[in-house]
Amino acid sequence: MNPVTPRRGFMRRAGASLAALALWPRQSSATEPAPDESWLQGLNGKHRQIFDVDGCKDGHPLGRVANFFDAYGEAYSLKDSELNAIFGIHGGGMPIALNDAMWAKYEIGKRYSEMDPQTGAPSVRNPWARNGTTSVARLQERGVRFIVCMRSIRRMSRELASGGGNAEAVRAELTSNLLPGVTPVPAMIVAVNRAQEAGLSYAFLG
Repeated sequence: MNPVTPRRGFMRRAGASLAALALWPRQSSATEPAPDESWLQGLNGKHRQIFDVDGCKDGHPLGRVANFFDAYGEAYSLKDSELNAIFGIHGGGMPIALNDAMWAKYEIGKRYSEMDPQTGAPSVRNPWARNGTTSVARLQERGVRFIVCMRSIRRMSRELASGGGNAEAVRAELTSNLLPGVTPVPAMIVAVNRAQEAGLSYAFLG
């Protein structure tokens, strides 16, 4: 029997390794659903802007977005329908995105020093959800689209579960208790990039 040369032996082993790799289970790129980018579609306004919101104190960022519409209406006689605004929530802006149930359960008012003006105690409900001209609901009626950063949701989940809770369960709970019409996005930095590539101008609201 002829001995196998080192080169032939190497090639045989390499071939066997490649055959084994061909049988190895492949990771499918379809395991993660495609991000929901409905918030970026159909933006045909004369002026279009994304607001990068990393704060919530006293609802200040919501008021700034209302001013965006009001000033264009007063100074340029533009209707709300002629403007597009994306309200991108992350970091310190997270309380804006959550419903009353989450505010009560996780003492959001206490954590973020948001007081109920009627009781003087930390608020146990989202004060900007639906009441007033600068509420989320009112701005949505004017055409504002709200998005929220999933990375910020995960970070907040870890903080809320730090006392021994299940961070993944909290993440799922927060995600399912966003205000109506708030769309989760993978990361706000990516959403801002996508918006600017689509021609929206940028404003940071802390």
